[in-house]
Amino acid sequence: MTTVAPQLIRRLQRAGLLVALGLIVETVTLFWPHPTAFLVFLFLGGLLVAAGVLLYLFAIVSSPLPSATSGEPSPPASA
Repeated sequence: MTTVAPQLIRRLQRAGLLVALGLIVETVTLFWPHPTAFLVFLFLGGLLVAAGVLLYLFAIVSSPLPSATSGEPSPPASA
């Protein structure tokens, strides 16, 4: 079983929080009968969701690879 770095978990939690907040903003603006609701939906909600998705992707790409714990060299790749 591999262990996950606490930094990766924190980044994924923040990304999930941003996406959830964006979806909440978008849900609230669906019931808001004012013309500016579309702008809030598009800019604030969309920005939060996009930031969450980008943070999620950044967290996955920048996470360090797990090191081998056995100390044995890995077998050569066959061609």
